Amino acid sequence: MSNGKEKLARFIVTALCTVAMPTAALAAPIMVGFDDLGDSVSVTGQYAGLQFSQATVLKAGLSLNESAFPPRSLDGVVFDDGGPISIDFSGPVFSVGGYFTYLNGLTLSAYDIDGNLLGTVASAFTINLADGSGDFGSSPNEFLQFSSVGGLISRVTFSSELGGGSFVLDDLVVDAGAAIPEPSTIALMAGALGAALARRRRPRRS
Repeated sequence: MSNGKEKLARFIVTALCTVAMPTAALAAPIMVGFDDLGDSVSVTGQYAGLQFSQATVLKAGLSLNESAFPPRSLDGVVFDDGGPISIDFSGPVFSVGGYFTYLNGLTLSAYDIDGNLLGTVASAFTINLADGSGDFGSSPNEFLQFSSVGGLISRVTFSSELGGGSFVLDDLVVDAGAAIPEPSTIALMAGALGAALARRRRPRRS
């Protein structure tokens, strides 16, 4: 095989391997700490791919009672303003989690694109405030997470007391994963590269 054909063959193998693999096994999880928003700001669509309902920012040193509800990081959290916090995703995700401090227990519920309940995760305690009034053995900022192996989560709710004002959330973590190329895409690329190699093999006109 000539040097030129060897180079082309190596290119084809490399290209096919690149197409056949996802760009990353899992995309880096998205973390939202709410520190970039102002005090008392209603969170809706400020973060790409996430649509919040009934979530309002509280800031340490301002409206947040940080002796009972300390932020996990920096100074911002959100609370359930008027009822359960819900988040709709622009596309299905693999897992959703966050750090919660609560007055009356908490439940994380996950739903698929058709609104079917995928499952729930409940807090370990009824109260986990930092001011000494929490249940024995509890501590603030309990991590709760729901995962879907198939990446089916389209919506989540975080609920405690029906009327809201019962918990804060900090450092939301969303794992959207990474798309894997369809087999048809791989086959199409293979065909195109094969055609390119065939053209290279044709004799040139004298």
